[in-house]
Amino acid sequence: MATAASVRPRTARLAPGAITAVAVALLLDVVYGPWFLNYDARYALLWARDIAHVHLPEYTADFAPTPHPLQTAAGLLALPFGGASDDVLTWAVLLSFGALVYLTYALGRELFSVPVGLVAALVVLSRPALQRDALIAYQDVPFAALVVGAVLLEARRPRRGVAVLVVLAVAGLLRPEAWVLSGLYVLWCLYGGSDPSRTSRVQKGSDPSRTSEVQKGSDPSRTSGVQKGSDPWWVLVALAAVAPVIWFGSDWIVTGDPLHSLHGTADLAIANDRRRSVSDVPYWTAQYFGYALREPLVIGVPIGLVFAYFHARQRALLPLAVVVAMVAVFAVGPIFGLPLIRRYISTPAVLLCLFYGLAVMGWAMLPRDHGRGRRGWMIAGAVAALLSVAYLPWHYDKLATVERRIDRDSVFYGDLHKATEAPAVKAAFDRCPDLTAGDHRPMPYARFWLGGAPGTVSTVEGGASPMGKLLLMPVKGPTTRRIYPPKVFPKFKTPANWKTVYANRSWRVSADPACA
Repeated sequence: MATAASVRPRTARLAPGAITAVAVALLLDVVYGPWFLNYDARYALLWARDIAHVHLPEYTADFAPTPHPLQTAAGLLALPFGGASDDVLTWAVLLSFGALVYLTYALGRELFSVPVGLVAALVVLSRPALQRDALIAYQDVPFAALVVGAVLLEARRPRRGVAVLVVLAVAGLLRPEAWVLSGLYVLWCLYGGSDPSRTSRVQKGSDPSRTSEVQKGSDPSRTSGVQKGSDPWWVLVALAAVAPVIWFGSDWIVTGDPLHSLHGTADLAIANDRRRSVSDVPYWTAQYFGYALREPLVIGVPIGLVFAYFHARQRALLPLAVVVAMVAVFAVGPIFGLPLIRRYISTPAVLLCLFYGLAVMGWAMLPRDHGRGRRGWMIAGAVAALLSVAYLPWHYDKLATVERRIDRDSVFYGDLHKATEAPAVKAAFDRCPDLTAGDHRPMPYARFWLGGAPGTVSTVEGGASPMGKLLLMPVKGPTTRRIYPPKVFPKFKTPANWKTVYANRSWRVSADPACA
């Protein structure tokens, strides 16, 4: 039984991470204000409600996204909050983003130094793409936090075994890349060479937070080996198999196809005309890293990689190995028909932020008697930092763009919420629970807010389903112009004898005369 004396140090260790997570979540709330659930998260909440009402979740709905078991489970926990269930899920992801910021700092501190960790954490916090993903509750944010947490556990105690695999198993219920990481980690635990242990460090002056790696011979990155972990092989293999077994099993129960997520994602990529060619991989991998990290880091990260090669090689191998493995999974996805999407490289982008931290502050890890080399890296760090300073006006514009998009989409989906909550629309849907949308975008939102059962909301987009008794169409105007450019604006025409039961600046609901 834990004593009060043993609980206090544990609480003290957890407090900085918890405080950071809450502070970052509150900061994003204050800066950006109203939010909305993205399409995938809305479907997860909708599927959770299907399960709560003893329905099989509608994984095969028109244009349904890939189901993520842990996200749906989180939806079940949020449902009791009723109308605030959206906020519960969003706050959970915002807190995950705050945790990701802290874990990035902790990993940078563990592998390199406190200043490197601070710079890396600040970079993660300020990335516009990562902020947007958090604000609209993409599952990629908690996934990234879990993967970075697993890397941190391994960095603190190499070949830790079970603890790392447990975290990766949870991550594997959000994204399948964690399955590959788990498999590689099992191989590393069972068959890898001698483990890299912690490098010894010495204090600089009286500041315990500033440390430098002690050189062994002429290479400061060389480390001593430790023995392999003692966990039985079957325990490691079983933990690595947990996430794929649960994922395949849930797909099989719901659809009869254990590979439904793979097939459905590939089919959706075709329907949405997403990039899915192997020849696109090199270009779009580079582009997506650029979108996630922005220009100063695209220049600064290579500087940090060079520093790591000369002065922190062994320590840099762990995050680099994870980056390489995840990029490889991203690259082979099109072979299986999977799309190339920027969010899929968010986690390796976060890990690369550590190397920008090395570019800026790596010089502080070197002994003062390193002479000219230390001064050279200090100059390189100043250049890397000044690049970010010079980029601030453009960076501010990117952050402002995120705010404008969040505000615009909040109005768009807020108007949809008003339309589905209108008494006339609810009455028509109660009489004829067969609503068709002009395209797929409003489908999960409309069914959730209307309280419809599986199969009651569909779309005519691409001939996915036939026309129902009610029709939900966007209205051309200022709020829909950016979301529906002319080329993609639904072309479906409302039948001439149908009646408009509700309309606002963004949406119109029409009904068959028998249902109006």
